[in-house]
Amino acid sequence: MSKKQNQKQWKTRTDGKKLYMICQNSEPDGKYWQGHICNEWSVVGERTTTVLCWKCTMSLCTAPEVGAGYKSSGKPRGWQFMKEFVDEQGNVYHKGIEQPQLKGTLPPTAIEASDKKKLSKKEKEELKEQILLQIAMVRGQVKKATLKKDISKGKSDLKKLERQLKKVQ
Repeated sequence: MSKKQNQKQWKTRTDGKKLYMICQNSEPDGKYWQGHICNEWSVVGERTTTVLCWKCTMSLCTAPEVGAGYKSSGKPRGWQFMKEFVDEQGNVYHKGIEQPQLKGTLPPTAIEASDKKKLSKKEKEELKEQILLQIAMVRGQVKKATLKKDISKGKSDLKKLERQLKKVQ
């Protein structure tokens, strides 16, 4: 007997152009039998011999392990990109690579905390409106200006305000 003749034929049905096959757990004592009969039909290809539905597959698999997430190393953000960083223990790093031969030879790197406050969405909108009003005023002044120095000053002010607007967006 060849392999194909030795295999069990599972129930199939056709619905339009799709071919459906019943789950292997529709009959007891199969390879993946878990003590209950499954009547789930799955969409399969023409050459499929057996199928195990998603429900039975999930019952066989264990839940994935979810890690604890990000764990801080105690070093400041971006330390691995600094040309030279020395932590509190005296370890010296050059671009994130530890240099054990230099341990304890340099003082710890001083990191200044930035006092820059992150703007809320509402604050950003208000700031954007203020800058747009200033741009409108400066454009009006440039149109009215007759002297070259006033025009060039107005244009430089416009560029400055446009850069500020770009930062806010």
